[in-house]
Amino acid sequence: MNQKAKTILVIVILVLLLGTGMTVSYISNRISPIPSDTIGNSAGNLRGKGLFCEYNGKVYFSNVYDHGALYVMNPDCSDMKKLSNTSASYINAGGKNLFFYMQSSTGGSGLGYLRSLNGIYRCDLKGNKVTCLSDAITTGMVLAGEQLYYQHYDNHNFSTLHKMHVASSGEDTFVTDDLIETACVYNSNLYYGGITKDHYLYAWNTQTDSPELIWQGNLAHPTIVGSYVYYMDVSNDYRLCRYDRNLDIIEVLTHDRVDFYNLHGNVIFYQKNDSKAPALMRINADGSGAELVAEGVYNRINTTSTYTYFYAYDEDMVYRTPTTGSIRVDSFPEALNAALEATD
Repeated sequence: MNQKAKTILVIVILVLLLGTGMTVSYISNRISPIPSDTIGNSAGNLRGKGLFCEYNGKVYFSNVYDHGALYVMNPDCSDMKKLSNTSASYINAGGKNLFFYMQSSTGGSGLGYLRSLNGIYRCDLKGNKVTCLSDAITTGMVLAGEQLYYQHYDNHNFSTLHKMHVASSGEDTFVTDDLIETACVYNSNLYYGGITKDHYLYAWNTQTDSPELIWQGNLAHPTIVGSYVYYMDVSNDYRLCRYDRNLDIIEVLTHDRVDFYNLHGNVIFYQKNDSKAPALMRINADGSGAELVAEGVYNRINTTSTYTYFYAYDEDMVYRTPTTGSIRVDSFPEALNAALEATD
C-alpha cells in the first residue's frame, strides 16, 4: 500500500471514529419522550426552591438533614430512600426522569458522588444514570413538556432566560434577557409578572418564544388555576388576591402583607410579614378560614397532597403540617432518622 492510500485509509478511519463517537453521544443524551402537557413541579414549590416534588405517587425531596441530598418517599413519609449524595433543588419530574439543580457536592468519593460544584442534572426515578446537562448557575427552572426553561446567571449578563430540550440533544439555547420567573406553567406557557418595565401579567409562549400581555394588573408571583389568577398585589402592600379573568373581578384574599405563598388545591399557605407577629398562615382558596400554622418567620414553602413543608428562616431545619385537616406541626422526624441511618 502506497503512502497516498495509507493517508486516505487513516482519514476514513478517523471520520468513522468521529461519527461513531457523535452517534453514541447523541444516543446517550436521548431519553424517553416526555408528554407535551408535562409540568415539572408546582409554581409555589418552585418559588420555594423546588425542594419537594410529588410525581406518580411518590415525593422526591431534598433532605435538609443530609446536606440536601436527593431522597424519595411515599406522600405519607413512609418507605423513605436515599437516591443520591448530591444536593438537589428546583426538582422537576417528567416522563421517567428527574431534573434538578445541584449547587455544591457533599464531598467524598466513589459511586454516587459528583465532582462538579454546580449545574443542572438529570437522573432516572431511581436516582441512577446521573447526567450533567449544564454547568450553568441557575436561580430557578421549570420543565414544560420536553423544554426545561431556566434562569441562567453569570457575572456579565446576570440573569437571562435559557431553555434546553431535555429529551434529545440537551442543547442550551439563549431565549431572552428579560427577567422572567420560571415557576408557573399553564397550558404549556410560562405566566409571570413583569419586572423590568411594568408589573403586568404576561404569558411566555413556549412555541414561539415570545411574550403576550394578558392583564394590566400590578402583580407579582402569579399562579394560574382555570380562570383565576392568584397573585401578590404590588399596589397594596403585597396582599394576596385573585383575579377572575372571565368575570373581570378582583377578590382580596387577605389584607396581610405576604412574603411568600403556595397554593395547593383548595388551600393556600402564606408567610405573613408583620414586625410584631410574623407567622405562617393557612386560608382557603377563597380567602376564608384563616388559621395560624406557626408563629415566626418561615420561607421555602413546599406543598404535597399529604403534608406541607416549610423552613425556619434562621435554622437549618424543616417543619411540616398536614396540607388539609387539623394543623399539627413537627420537625419531619422520618427525614432526620433516614439521614442518621445513611451516615452510619
